[in-house]
Amino acid sequence: RVQVIRGHGTVAINATDFFYNNPPVIWFSDGSSLEGNQYVELKSIYPPYDAAKIQAWDWTDVDIRKESQGERKESNSIQARVIRELSTCEYHMIVDDDGKGEAADIVTIRLVGDLSSPSRIDVEFYHCKYSQKSSPGRRIKDLYEVCGQAQKSISWMSSPEKRTDLFTHLMRREACRQEAGASSRYEVGDGELLLTIREMSRLCPMSLKVYIVQPGVSKANATHDQLELISVTENYLMETFQLGFGVITSE
Repeated sequence: RVQVIRGHGTVAINATDFFYNNPPVIWFSDGSSLEGNQYVELKSIYPPYDAAKIQAWDWTDVDIRKESQGERKESNSIQARVIRELSTCEYHMIVDDDGKGEAADIVTIRLVGDLSSPSRIDVEFYHCKYSQKSSPGRRIKDLYEVCGQAQKSISWMSSPEKRTDLFTHLMRREACRQEAGASSRYEVGDGELLLTIREMSRLCPMSLKVYIVQPGVSKANATHDQLELISVTENYLMETFQLGFGVITSE
């Protein structure tokens, strides 16, 4: 018998009762959804994502089936490759947030304007996903999970308090890593700067752009189904909180 416990000190209930009262929402690749027995079709049909907007990176010396760099910061992982690329840009902070409960595999922060009193805080999420195969292909399965992760990113923009919570979340994750005696999650920047940014976020506007990173997809050979799924993700982010969106794949 399967039971569900929600939070500490609560009574376990049968899974059938839990899902009866809390039916999961199933999202399909075309953007339609099913909640319980209620099927909701898309109000509008969007064209496939424009493949010309995809950023095709060189993944030489990277094992595209290895997603996370881990605490040992394995250089041939997808995540490490992305961090190296982002480190060449002008970010004030780059944070490895990979792991259970993550906001994204990589979070970048840029202060716009005067650093002591910025006009805006620009945050970017990079959701990385390993490839099903050792070479890029036309597999729709390579995109399902990473597109779902991108869509869940909207939760961090649901309220001003939640946006500030993002920085608290990153600080808490670093503290746990340090308590375990492991390597720092801060790739660029430090805890003092992140604390300052958190306090700034209470008054300063914040923007969020979400990227999906999947070297298992080939830009040149992307299928209609793959581009359709990416398009659904882009429009979902835009229609909910007008979030920017980007795609990084293989050539």
